[in-house]
Amino acid sequence: MSHPRTLAEVVRQGLCTGCGLCQSMSGPNRICLEMTADGFLRPRIRGPLPAGEERRILSACPGNRQRATAEPGAAVDPLWGPIKRLARGQATDEGMRFNAASGGVISALASYLLASGEVEAVLHTRADPTQALRSVPQVSRGLQGVMEATGARYGPAAPLTALETMLAAGKPFAVVGKPCDIAALRNLARLDPRVDRLARYRIAFFCAGVSSLGISQAIVGKYGLTEDQVRLMRYRGHGCPGPTRIESKDGRVFEQSYDETWGNELAQEIQFRCKICPDATGEQADIACGDAWITADGYAHGEYESWNAVIARTAAGEALLARMERDGKLNLLPNTVAELNRMQPHQGERKMAILARLGGLALAGQPRPRYAGLRILHAAWIGRRSFFRNLLGTLRRLRHGANREAEPARGA
Repeated sequence: MSHPRTLAEVVRQGLCTGCGLCQSMSGPNRICLEMTADGFLRPRIRGPLPAGEERRILSACPGNRQRATAEPGAAVDPLWGPIKRLARGQATDEGMRFNAASGGVISALASYLLASGEVEAVLHTRADPTQALRSVPQVSRGLQGVMEATGARYGPAAPLTALETMLAAGKPFAVVGKPCDIAALRNLARLDPRVDRLARYRIAFFCAGVSSLGISQAIVGKYGLTEDQVRLMRYRGHGCPGPTRIESKDGRVFEQSYDETWGNELAQEIQFRCKICPDATGEQADIACGDAWITADGYAHGEYESWNAVIARTAAGEALLARMERDGKLNLLPNTVAELNRMQPHQGERKMAILARLGGLALAGQPRPRYAGLRILHAAWIGRRSFFRNLLGTLRRLRHGANREAEPARGA
């Protein structure tokens, strides 16, 4: 077996990214994303799914396939993908920088696009107002909405459940999401011409993988709290990266360092699909942003200056950065791939490991996604010294069922 043949198989074999595109394409009456016992968002299939509709969903599903192309004129780095412009950047608005996850560039992009009228709305993610550990799609139409969503969210998030509503409205919009969310948009654009016409800008952040909701529940549990007792869960922000802050509904406040939150906790339970992701840096976005600190091991062990690594990958993204720089909304400094490798060493290491991990799936007779245009072979050659270690590690994890998930629930 080489590739999934059904949506249920995508989930059962640990290939679902939890983006929400299948719900958007089919409608919540047929498919509805719900939290599983493992702490991930997965589709519940509520009724019979016509074969033609399921084939269409599988054609767009980023857990089943990704195909990237670079615009003419873009330099293509074997590990980092298309690059029209590479910079270190920060929002010039100090308040935005302080509240944001690092340099505030994504928040500045979203607010600029809305204020300029280039888009009518921005589809992104924010903390659930009623369940602070969880995330929900947000459609922002002004600065207030953008600021409500500043800072990083860790754990399951499905912004694309709201995509069909945005497309049906017929107004131009931007999307901010994980690289797999942006890949889903690119897939759908090949099936639905509304996507390229209306989704004017696609903005991604560098991703280290989706952690289980159970990890966030365990973090607050250390302080004697259950999920329903938490009023606020701010993973980072109010600094770079800023502390993790937990506020209970009865007024208690707890803080811990971001180093502890990510390095010791959130990174310990990442969904399997993220371990075979060929694009964690938003190669299919117009602009992609990540952290720009430089440390011995790539992790934040203190507070750093508020800067982002910024990659414009398309002409539209490059032009947007130039306009914002001209209008005084962004500070942009030159950057190099060598510096990017020092800022984000784990992203290069992950890219180099993907072919070996896919090889492990193939040897184990497990289905795997279709990937094209993502230079997996070239990256593997660069990282060839660790190929067999990654291959054997994947086979060992597969023997223990690391990629297996429960069959998606069916029925109302």
